[in-house]
Amino acid sequence: MSDPPPFGESPVPASCVRIFPSIAGGRIRVPPSKSYTHRALASALLSDRPTRLKHPLLSEDTEASLRAARGLGAEVRREETTGGEHVWSVEPPEALAGHPSQIDVGESGTTLRIFTSLSSLGTARVTFVGKPGLARRPITDLLRALGTLGARIDAPPTGTSLPFGVRGPIHGGAVRVDVSQTSQYLSGLLLSLPAAEGESVIRPEGAPVSVPYVEATLAFVRSRGIRIEEREGAIHVPGGQVYSADPFEIPGDASSAAYLAALAAITGGKVTLQGLPATWPQADLVLLDILREAGAEVHRTEEDSVEVRGPGPRGLTAFRADLDANPDLAPLLSVLAAYAQGTSTLTGGSHLALKESDRRSGVLRLAQALGSVVDSSAEGITIRGGHRAPRLQLLDLTDHRMFMSAVVGAAGLEQPSLLGPTSAPSKSYPGFLRDIEALGVTCHGEEVKS
Repeated sequence: MSDPPPFGESPVPASCVRIFPSIAGGRIRVPPSKSYTHRALASALLSDRPTRLKHPLLSEDTEASLRAARGLGAEVRREETTGGEHVWSVEPPEALAGHPSQIDVGESGTTLRIFTSLSSLGTARVTFVGKPGLARRPITDLLRALGTLGARIDAPPTGTSLPFGVRGPIHGGAVRVDVSQTSQYLSGLLLSLPAAEGESVIRPEGAPVSVPYVEATLAFVRSRGIRIEEREGAIHVPGGQVYSADPFEIPGDASSAAYLAALAAITGGKVTLQGLPATWPQADLVLLDILREAGAEVHRTEEDSVEVRGPGPRGLTAFRADLDANPDLAPLLSVLAAYAQGTSTLTGGSHLALKESDRRSGVLRLAQALGSVVDSSAEGITIRGGHRAPRLQLLDLTDHRMFMSAVVGAAGLEQPSLLGPTSAPSKSYPGFLRDIEALGVTCHGEEVKS
């Protein structure tokens, strides 16, 4: 039997991919951060002169934010340097949301929450539309908060579906916002309120989730010259501020890097991840600590490079992780737990049902497909690993994080697995399959008839 062609050279359209047992190894530069690309683009609209964003992530979600920026009046030019590096040059509008517009945010929840907040600074009605899957995700409390600050909201009665309209301008004031379902409401307010007239006081309510993402927002806005103070359980945001227009280089993405690091751990390989600085807060950097706990060797070789050496599937041990703080890691952690000897505990994660798919159910399904014994309760999920299935066949993994996690898990199995659709990673990591192939994972694109 001849070797299968590389994924990128498959002779047929690749609606699915066959992943062969492999050992990952090599050096690779991780993609730019999706979170910081969203935030940097939003801040550029609130500057007083053009901003150059170096190395933005090019993905479906960041394209949605690009459409949103243009819909609010910005001019964004794509440039490419002689070295092949991508740059976005952002010319802020004279008046943000000065004309009525309709913005298609696709399936990007981050774009929806952040640019809904930004649109409320303008005087014209902005209508938000998107894909049906996004319409099921919550938006109610953000719209209520913006209404408290003076925005006029035209939304369906439930407030959780698209389309809806927002018209400002908002002004400073006291506002409460629910942080128990998503951190993106708070991040949207933190990005937009510095440009409003008057000081704002934000009081978060509920048990917070995804706290590291708020920390990333605060670190970013402060790096752009914005003053924000946290005291006595509230966040104080002076109004009338202007974001710095200094060039900003998007850091490498810890979320994307997590799949490559776990790949090394599971297959017993050695992978060096370049372009992953520790200077910027990123929620999914915690995976490096989890991998150490599970038995992998992890250390920084340079200021922005991390080496991960895996003990292989037999050497991984059980671990604990918090899904409330790191929800995007949930599918990948279920795969890692399936390979670990003993029982791993994933606490929290009730809000996983509100993601691109019901990821709480997806986590259970993926761990069980890999041969694990799974138990779910209100407190979290336990996964007893070490009893692996020979292969996977899951062709309906449209959620990008479910698909990429399954691919990582498939590389350590004894027989080839078939997974799809291959379009799933385009939401956040379009080059995922080619990158893992560059690290030695054999991928064969296949067309599977329904």
